[in-house]
Amino acid sequence: MKKYKVEFIQTETYIVDVKAENEEEAREKAENKWDEGDYQETGDLNVDISVYDVTDTDDPFDEN
Repeated sequence: MKKYKVEFIQTETYIVDVKAENEEEAREKAENKWDEGDYQETGDLNVDISVYDVTDTDDPFDEN
């Protein structure tokens, strides 16, 4: 029997609407609104799954 590690990477997408003179100002304004919780959740959720065979490696393994 082989040993495998399975990695799940989950990402979510959010939208923040701002008016700005340029991209730098837009980013700053969006970060401020983000910190205040003023954003829209798009509902887009992505999960990437990777499988690694660690059978003959020194990688720590705990199946419990």
